[in-house]
Amino acid sequence: MFVSLVLWDLSLSIQTVASLRSHLRDYAVEAYSTVPGLHQKIWVASTGPEGETWGALYLWDTWDLAYGRPPGVSKVVELIGYPPTSRTYFGVEAATGGLSAVAVLARGVGLAYDPDSPPPPTRPAEYVPPGTPVIWRNRDRAADPPS
Repeated sequence: MFVSLVLWDLSLSIQTVASLRSHLRDYAVEAYSTVPGLHQKIWVASTGPEGETWGALYLWDTWDLAYGRPPGVSKVVELIGYPPTSRTYFGVEAATGGLSAVAVLARGVGLAYDPDSPPPPTRPAEYVPPGTPVIWRNRDRAADPPS
């Protein structure tokens, strides 16, 4: 099995994490449930001082599917307005499931399906030790790390 991690920095898009949730509910989750060779897709999002990020983790049956073209059902590039800002590919070395309240991640699970869902989670600024070279992203400009 193989994993694709595909992410968008939303700083140049009119879309936000909050606005993309409706795309999940209204289209994407159902559409991706029919993609051959896709074992699981997990949509991820993050907001914080350095901006918003949207993306997905795909678990594929074969390398060709993981590394190939996006599935034909994908509409997110059109919604966001540009290709992913990051793509990373991995081979799965091992996998397991733990003891969890959610036995299996299944269709219809997640913040996009909770009518009382809070705003997208905001991550705190990450601690960066003084003197560490870091490239910071910000919607408006490059910024120095928080002190």
